[in-house]
Amino acid sequence: HSAALLLDKYNLIKYDKKTGHFQVTALGKIASHYYIKYPSIKTFNENIKPNMGIIELIRVFALSAEFKYIPIREEEKVEVQKLLEMVPIPVKGSQDEPSTKVNILLQAYISRFKLDGFALNADMVYVTQSASRILRGLFELFLKRGWANVAENALSLCKMVDKRMWNCMTPLRQFKGVPEEILRRIEKKEQFTWDHYYNLNAQQIGELIKFPKLGKPLHKMIHQFPRIELNAYV
Repeated sequence: HSAALLLDKYNLIKYDKKTGHFQVTALGKIASHYYIKYPSIKTFNENIKPNMGIIELIRVFALSAEFKYIPIREEEKVEVQKLLEMVPIPVKGSQDEPSTKVNILLQAYISRFKLDGFALNADMVYVTQSASRILRGLFELFLKRGWANVAENALSLCKMVDKRMWNCMTPLRQFKGVPEEILRRIEKKEQFTWDHYYNLNAQQIGELIKFPKLGKPLHKMIHQFPRIELNAYV
């Protein structure tokens, strides 16, 4: 009875106290499908907004109850501070809070940073193992609420975690063997969209990256990405 009352309080079920009957809710289905704990759902309900960006999304993710007992070890504070200065998205909060550490570790994972400490690596594995399902749960939660913009941001973050790539990185990072220097050179040319590269021939690509020998293989890689054209009428 007490458990049912608790689940009813957070809208995970509809509980009829007189008959003892349960009725499933959309939120309850999402939580059960992605194994999200009810305290996390409580946290999400209190913190999510229809206009959230990636920064707020990562912060809400880091507040999940699944990470409540992530330890803050004295011997790893120096390395965590270094990571804090390296991660691309600003992190709010004290370093003594588990949510701050979770936020940093998720960003470090996407950025493919190498960690020194064994315990810190173990914490990263724990965080990233839960990341995909929790973020997918948030994505579906936003869809159910009809929040298109934040749902798109959540889906983008899901893909960043899955591919370990920020959305500002070139898709060519999914191929092995492309020199890091060339990838960074492409990413610095922010004025060129992916469509621009797609419409160049091999010679033009080689000239653009100032590495003619890689023009042909890069052209081949670029054209391995699927393209879809959509037309919509309202």
